[in-house]
Amino acid sequence: MSALTTDLDDVDALLVADRDGLLRAAAMAGAGVRAVSQAQAEGVLERLADLRPRALVVVTGNDAVARRAADLVVATVAPRIDVPIAVSPLLPGWIGPLDVVVIIGDDAGDPALGDAAMRALRRRAELVVAVPIEGPLTDAVGTQPIVDLSPRLAVDARFSFCRFVAALVAVCTALAAVRLAPAPPALAEVADRLDDEAAADHPAQESFHNQAKLLALRVADRSVAWAGDTAGAAALAAHAAAVTFAVAGSVSQAATEPVVAAHLRASGPAAAATDQLFYDPDFDPPRAGAFRGIVFTTTARAWHAERRLAAFSDVDVVAEQATGAEPTTQVELGAGEPPADTPADLAAYLVLALRAELAAVFVRLMGEAA
Repeated sequence: MSALTTDLDDVDALLVADRDGLLRAAAMAGAGVRAVSQAQAEGVLERLADLRPRALVVVTGNDAVARRAADLVVATVAPRIDVPIAVSPLLPGWIGPLDVVVIIGDDAGDPALGDAAMRALRRRAELVVAVPIEGPLTDAVGTQPIVDLSPRLAVDARFSFCRFVAALVAVCTALAAVRLAPAPPALAEVADRLDDEAAADHPAQESFHNQAKLLALRVADRSVAWAGDTAGAAALAAHAAAVTFAVAGSVSQAATEPVVAAHLRASGPAAAATDQLFYDPDFDPPRAGAFRGIVFTTTARAWHAERRLAAFSDVDVVAEQATGAEPTTQVELGAGEPPADTPADLAAYLVLALRAELAAVFVRLMGEAA
């Protein structure tokens, strides 16, 4: 049975199909960010307040989710902070006492993370641990002073993206002696927005008003290319493609907006010949070989993205606010001027990340319910 023939508004069927508790696990993104915010309030990061480090080095080990989270922070924060941010799966050899090292991931047994912690402390770098402190990592850290941002809630590792981003943002904002302008949004506020998104995307909310269900209906049973109109949105698109595969087993790809437009342009005549005047891509079965482009952006830049892609019927511009909502502000772009990320965009990107994760769960459950 095609996934699209399953009624997403059959709440009982979805809940029965969710044997692994994926809906609840994905919806805990706000709780994970709030836990980092609570660590901030408790003064866990005060050790970093007076530092002006030579570099902020993020070690992700073998954790692909952590790497994508670091890529998003680099795209949005790195151009606005007066300290270089380096991301690596292993600890670089040049680390010394003037550096801040953040190890981030979900696997305390990852030898790359344990080695990075041990060598960073040996070289007297400031160490931030955003990994569960257990097993081999406990031995590597020992009793030496660290900044402990280890997770306070157990969450499915596939849904750690928002928490990882929050941990890295917390480290950047804790460096009070380093200029960062504009400042990222407060993590407590981000957590509230994530909780609001999870509530709006609850399985009991009908598809007409549920943005995660609408996104799931757009991508299920299609060849999908996820893209973004900026470097930060592209990092978000890469996460959406990866989590859709990890959760729903749907193979898709991350691409740039021009690549998506070029593909649609190349297939335009054939697509136009088969297009039906009253075809509804959200509720009608997919056409054979159907291709869908999903382009992430912010509400302030959505108007520009929609104008650039208006000629294509098989591409959706997805922003934090629902389609048709009036943005509170709109970015003014000059002719040929590319859109740019700012730290203020992080809240919107994390809301979209949660929406993509919940959409992936809905795609998975459509198949399970079938």
